[in-house]
Amino acid sequence: MKHLFLGFLSVAPLLTALFPRTKSSFPRQLALSQGDSVPPRSAAAGLLAHLHTSDILLDLDVADRAQLFAAIGRYLAEAHGLHQDCVTSALQRREQIGSTALGHGVAIPCARIKESSVVHVLYVRLRRPIEFAAPDGRPVSEAFVLLVPKQATEAHLHLLSEATQVFADQRLRERLRLCCNAGEIIRSLAQWRQPSRISPPAGR
Repeated sequence: MKHLFLGFLSVAPLLTALFPRTKSSFPRQLALSQGDSVPPRSAAAGLLAHLHTSDILLDLDVADRAQLFAAIGRYLAEAHGLHQDCVTSALQRREQIGSTALGHGVAIPCARIKESSVVHVLYVRLRRPIEFAAPDGRPVSEAFVLLVPKQATEAHLHLLSEATQVFADQRLRERLRLCCNAGEIIRSLAQWRQPSRISPPAGR
């Protein structure tokens, strides 16, 4: 399938690293109106349960991955009371294992946070694309950040899998990039339906 590119077909490194066996200065966006409820049939419902409009950061100005992770740590410290250095270090350690860029300008930085007991999901759109060692060589302009508690569960693994499916859809990627505020991004994700796969004819 043309819309499923190589980076999205191989998410094992992300899963293995995240689930091993053994008053803010950031750009805030518009809140949802009363009618913007999440449809129960949304294929991104798991992510939307953890993604809040205040955690959608648009036009973030950073020069590289290190600045991005520092900015994420700073934001989570200001908005959610997490320890800034813990978040930044966890994202950096994960990135040292292998790039979390998936291709087509998208990355899913992810990490387990010892001090957190809940999932934190952020959508970040960068002012300028940055180098991310992506499998297709393209710089990253969008980051979908997934932070889970240290004791990660199968439910958390499902969230990461769901995120890769969401950004594997070319139409949705294009639609998200046209969104002007957090409300539009939430609505686009809420309306998303996973593209159906065409089964091969019987006997082949």
